[in-house]
Amino acid sequence: MSNGGLLEKAMSQQPEQEYSEVIEAEITSPPMSPVTPSNGPINPLFVGIGLGVLGFLLSWIFALPSIQSDYAFAGLIPVAILGGSFYVVWNSIDRKMVGVLAVVYLLMATSPFIASSVSTSSITIAESTLSSDSTEITLKVRQSGGFMSPSIDSADVSISFDGSEVWSQTTSFAIDREDGYGKYGQYTLTVSDFYLGNAVSGQDYVVTVIAGGSEDSHTLESSLLIRTVDDAQNEANGYMGTGADCESNTETCVIGIILTSWIGHQAVGNNKPGGMPFANYNVTATLMEGSEVAVQYPLITIQNGRASWDDSNGDYGSGSAIVGDYGSDLPMDGSLSAPEFERMYIPTDDFQSAGEYGCYSFVVEVSQSAPWTAPSVVTDTTYYEYDKTGDTESWDLVNSC
Repeated sequence: MSNGGLLEKAMSQQPEQEYSEVIEAEITSPPMSPVTPSNGPINPLFVGIGLGVLGFLLSWIFALPSIQSDYAFAGLIPVAILGGSFYVVWNSIDRKMVGVLAVVYLLMATSPFIASSVSTSSITIAESTLSSDSTEITLKVRQSGGFMSPSIDSADVSISFDGSEVWSQTTSFAIDREDGYGKYGQYTLTVSDFYLGNAVSGQDYVVTVIAGGSEDSHTLESSLLIRTVDDAQNEANGYMGTGADCESNTETCVIGIILTSWIGHQAVGNNKPGGMPFANYNVTATLMEGSEVAVQYPLITIQNGRASWDDSNGDYGSGSAIVGDYGSDLPMDGSLSAPEFERMYIPTDDFQSAGEYGCYSFVVEVSQSAPWTAPSVVTDTTYYEYDKTGDTESWDLVNSC
């Protein structure tokens, strides 16, 4: 066989053109797809400047006293935007200018608040105090900032109760006093001018003062504004004697009655009424024997938590009592001492009626004048059975006569 063999013979028989086509196909690159022209990225310097302008404008808006008083933390928004602007601009310019740049941004962030503090002032209702006779509440109003702002010479004062305005007045007012904390002014409210009902169950009295272009609100303490009686409970306990105390020769006997009433604002469930140390009201108390009056207690007048009545030369206790401070109980003492109860009792010998066995009723009525008055007179009645079983007398609470 000749050199090259069968493979060489086969290759010698292929046309030259086919070789050239193969070579050309291997070295020819595929055509490129067309490229879409681009406008290029946004210049970050312009973005930073835009954020700076936005932050500067917002800082003037959020520096307004009306916004600061309601949304104090809103001032952080422009500060955050200016911080972002500083970072973008800082990365877009020569960093050798960072000192100048920082001063510029600091002035942008603080100038609105500095200008606002110089030209405007704000007021704050620092506290409220009740007068000794409970008829007035005095507000202490302080002023801060604004040493170039005009002086205050008047104020608009309004009071809302349970969300609705109940009283308003424009009056002369000045920051003309000073204590260890600084300057302040006083404004006195007369409770009877705005009182509509007890400040309970979330029904608050809120006073608002507008003066010198600024305003502040203050919720008055609810315990000072519970003045309307809406509940009364009473009790007539029999005071028992033994042996020689008993005229009927019984082993035990009822020798007198201890009268007590609890008067105030209604409590939850069957609890005693809540105390009302600043209320004004009148109390009538009567112990009835059937249809006859056994004890007509003198009219009791309560003013600012102090009860007074005619003691009839000691027949009805001392003629005075303090009520409401530590509860709502109102003791109605008699002429004789019951040491184990730390009270004075009314002896049965002093009853206006016969004082015989039978059913007795104890009636307490509470009345008030405007503006403290409730929709009607508050009344409570309890019933007792005075009885004898064998040689023992009893005085028991019953549902009715």
